[in-house]
Amino acid sequence: MEELKRLLVQTDEEYLIGLSNKGIVKRAYKDLEQEQPKAEWKEEEAEVRLLEVVCRIRVPLGESVCSCPSRSVCRHLIGAILFLKQEVSREKEDQEEKEEEQTEVFEEALKEEVLSVPLKTLKKSCGNRKYREFLEHIKSGEEPEIKEGAVITVQIPWENAVVKLLSPLPYSTCTCHSKELCSHKAQAVLACQLKYGAVTKEILEKLLFASEEWDFGELKRAADAMKEGISLQLLTGLSRLSPEAAGSMERLAVISHGAGLAEYETRFREAASWYRMYFERSSGFRAETFAGKLLSLYRRAVLLGEARTGEEVRNLAGSFRENYRPVPRLHLMAIGGRTFRSKAGYEGETYYFLDLEQGRWYTWTDARPTFYEGVRKRRPGQMAQAAAPWGMNCSREQMTELEFYLDHARATEDGRLSGSQETKAELGGIRDLGREEIRQKVFWDYRELLGLIRRENRKKGGERLALVGAARCGESAFDPVRQTFIMTLYDREERRLSVAVHYSAEEKLTIKVLERLSARIREQGGASLVFFGIPYVEEGHLCLYPIEFFEDSGILKGEDLPREPGSPGETGQNREVCRSMELFLGEIRQVSGDLFQSGLSSVREETLKELKRLAGESETLGLHGAGAQLSFLERELSGKRHRMEFEAEPILESWACLKTYAGLCKEKIDCDRALAEMEREDAE
Repeated sequence: MEELKRLLVQTDEEYLIGLSNKGIVKRAYKDLEQEQPKAEWKEEEAEVRLLEVVCRIRVPLGESVCSCPSRSVCRHLIGAILFLKQEVSREKEDQEEKEEEQTEVFEEALKEEVLSVPLKTLKKSCGNRKYREFLEHIKSGEEPEIKEGAVITVQIPWENAVVKLLSPLPYSTCTCHSKELCSHKAQAVLACQLKYGAVTKEILEKLLFASEEWDFGELKRAADAMKEGISLQLLTGLSRLSPEAAGSMERLAVISHGAGLAEYETRFREAASWYRMYFERSSGFRAETFAGKLLSLYRRAVLLGEARTGEEVRNLAGSFRENYRPVPRLHLMAIGGRTFRSKAGYEGETYYFLDLEQGRWYTWTDARPTFYEGVRKRRPGQMAQAAAPWGMNCSREQMTELEFYLDHARATEDGRLSGSQETKAELGGIRDLGREEIRQKVFWDYRELLGLIRRENRKKGGERLALVGAARCGESAFDPVRQTFIMTLYDREERRLSVAVHYSAEEKLTIKVLERLSARIREQGGASLVFFGIPYVEEGHLCLYPIEFFEDSGILKGEDLPREPGSPGETGQNREVCRSMELFLGEIRQVSGDLFQSGLSSVREETLKELKRLAGESETLGLHGAGAQLSFLERELSGKRHRMEFEAEPILESWACLKTYAGLCKEKIDCDRALAEMEREDAE
């Protein structure tokens, strides 16, 4: 019977004409309109009763028989076949409709189950890291592929996993073969809830902040310990502290680590390093600079103690793990690399790349802590021979000469690349520094470089990077007072920039290389160079920390490229006003250093007089914010001599506000002064 039904479905009019003829088929269609056939299905045939005859339809159809006298395929047989074909089609449609209704029931039941899973359950199954990664992928536009049906199939590309959601949900499967609600299944359910509109990206992001598990009691205790430790040191004064002060900062770093406060841990380890510099009488130590760092830490401790929501704590706490996001395919050219040893207790190497498509800088860093006992230091040049990341099959030193593509790359907002094994590199060949994309990145006009610094001064995170061309190299010298090597560069308009490197054991080789370069240029005459480094403004001078330099390279053709004239900025700025403001801010820094040296518990009379004088001059210069804080400090510190006890917290808060205000002013004045100096050189 089933075989006959399949044959009837496949039979068309052309086949029936072949069994009989066109006229018989037409007559059968017409007769069938007047008939009321009845069919009885048997095992190997179907019996069809018409008004005058009985037909038995068999497989093959040509073997069918009719009770009429005809011995060929008659009009009755053709009519019976057409009737049976209609019956089978109707039966099939009914079956399909039932199946479709059944499927819809299954689909609807599965959807309801998927939508009923609580978000907190899904987030817990994902874990904080996987949940955050899911959000980052969704926000970047990368979404799982979802195929709906009685089974919902979800492909999660960044996990390389396929999840099949079944009803009931516990029977769902995943390519990781987990029987539980694994992170992949949880992400698949989240993706479906997003697609069906049960949740939004905003709701998921709010859950991330709201569900972070912070022990506010522990945070309050940590904040109190921080404030107590810092205020004790600022009250005692640098001149009366013992070397144990560094250990105190290390202990606060440990407390910060235990409370999950990554940013605080880093800053306290940096503070410990500053104390070691002071007691070792390092030439790089500056009391006023360190005072600013301690005051900033104190202010953050106050904010931590006042935090009432998970989001507030998270913004202050930072993260022990970088928040890497997926990025599109990158076309990178290696530009250079450097070793570092930070005051926060880390050492390692950073490598720099330019994305040729976006014109954006990316970095990759390999770092490790040095504040743990038993950690061996790396030998110079050791890491240059280590394997490059991303499966490049070459050393890191060789990597710095290459151009390549990165697929499935992940990076932080400020361009730091992850060394994940999922990221794969495809070599593009030896780098060509003469490429148009590279040459267009070179700053041959130092006013434009200053404009970049002004625009990015308040940018958070990451290093400010630039390729800087030198039309001419000037004098070079080592400043024994500041312990700094300075090499002067000039652009085509004879504007100056100082390549500056502060002496340290790590920078000793860099200074030697620059000294040899400078000597060779003096002997061989003027030469064009391109430096790659970190530009900044210091005391009104445009400076550059060098990471790499290029001589005989196609990149030098960039000096012939036409460039837009630099923005004139505040062309009317008076250089004398800039200089006066800079000197005044320097005096504020000096009095802040004096307060730190003596300590708030024993402020000298001369310092109090200086505070009063500076408060009056602040108002004259229009620096009302500085004037208010200086007046408050002078009044409170003078009045405490007539009180048995005084509250240190308001004084510390005012001191911190003064340092922040003066720092912002200095940034602006430094840039204004550097611009004024360039305008003076242009005029001359």
